[in-house]
Amino acid sequence: MKFRIEKYFFDLAEELAFINIKNDGEFILQGYELKEGLEVPIKNSVLVKGIKNRTAQDELNIMSIADAMIYMIGIDSNFVYNEEYIKFLQAFSKKVNLNIRDYAGYMSRKNFEEGSLREALVYIKSLITIYENDVDALYNYAVICQELALGYKADKNEKAFNNFLLEAVEKLEEILKIDEDYESAYYQLGFHYMNQNQFIKAKLAWQKALEMGVDDEIHSEIQDNLMKIHKKVQYEEGCNLIFQGNPQQALEKLLPLESEYPDWWNLLFMIGLSYRYLNQLDEAMRYFEKILMLYPKQVDTMSEMGLIYALKGQFEKSIEIFSNALKIKEDPEILCNLGMVYLNNGELDEAKYYIERAYELNPDDEVTISCLNEIQKYMS
Repeated sequence: MKFRIEKYFFDLAEELAFINIKNDGEFILQGYELKEGLEVPIKNSVLVKGIKNRTAQDELNIMSIADAMIYMIGIDSNFVYNEEYIKFLQAFSKKVNLNIRDYAGYMSRKNFEEGSLREALVYIKSLITIYENDVDALYNYAVICQELALGYKADKNEKAFNNFLLEAVEKLEEILKIDEDYESAYYQLGFHYMNQNQFIKAKLAWQKALEMGVDDEIHSEIQDNLMKIHKKVQYEEGCNLIFQGNPQQALEKLLPLESEYPDWWNLLFMIGLSYRYLNQLDEAMRYFEKILMLYPKQVDTMSEMGLIYALKGQFEKSIEIFSNALKIKEDPEILCNLGMVYLNNGELDEAKYYIERAYELNPDDEVTISCLNEIQKYMS
């Protein structure tokens, strides 16, 4: 199993010391042969306690080593000795009748209740490293990731905040691959999708949670959230229809929202885009002009207006708009559009300059390559 947040826990390995145990004494386990030269971990706190209290602990306690192995597996799922540690733990659990899965879960809950979230995550992460299909453990892991994300947000560590949220989403989605009826995963995913502005996915997740059956309090909460995102779902459905090549149907979704959100530029943009795809250029222009009245430097809108002027054959006006957009943002797409307008206006040198500049910025873009090939036909 892969973990995107693993690097945030490597420092916890500093809490461990590694010692070489010989295959003798109490460390002989039925069904396990101690690998020569195996370095086993022990928590520094256990070592210190042992030094201070020799009469109570003349030898290292095997349970302490087992605990540290679990801890190390949770810190680094790719640690070089993990495979040996797991074999050791399996043999040890049979000797002392200890369920490793239950123990790791208990230690995670204990640390979580004490407010030690990183340690709680390490123990539960160890559990799902050893037992990948444990959906309850995966769920608890995701919940702890969410809690840690909030801490990083408070510390204004945006990168870590996003990584932990994405980790939570990935593990919640992993749960549903194993058990598609795990209603709590749908419930949590609804919030994640909503926060990512994936409103259709949020709606579907929450509806699935309702179908699976949740308690009355959560049922009411989900219903309230579905009402709150209803308009956003409608907007997203409209956007999807545009990109699926159905601009007329998109307008049926988007236009009813305009009276309620007259200053929502994204909505106005998508309405304008729909009209452009329908070749209703004057109507499209009207919406793009509305946006620029609200946000005079909205580059995407300026580019759309430049395209409309070009479609109307008003090349000088199109060149003016694209040139103004470039002053705000040097973007390969804008450069290509400007170059092609110059080409259509018969200004080959200018066209060549802007398209070659677009190619310098993004040499792998297929549209840019196509424009460059078109220019070379005229220049040869």
